Amino acid sequence: MSDADRYTCDDCGAEFAASAATRTETIGALDSDAWQTLCCPTCGARVKTVFVGRR
Repeated sequence: MSDADRYTCDDCGAEFAASAATRTETIGALDSDAWQTLCCPTCGARVKTVFVGRR
């Protein structure tokens, strides 16, 4: 994932780079070391769950 990855929030319409997103743990049974949920930095809505790999 790079800063070139851009997202648009369906709730508030904000556009932002991946680096600006608020990251949270995923819901469900996904491994939180490998997956993160990107949330809108403006309103906090969940935007996308992304694979970040194992560290």
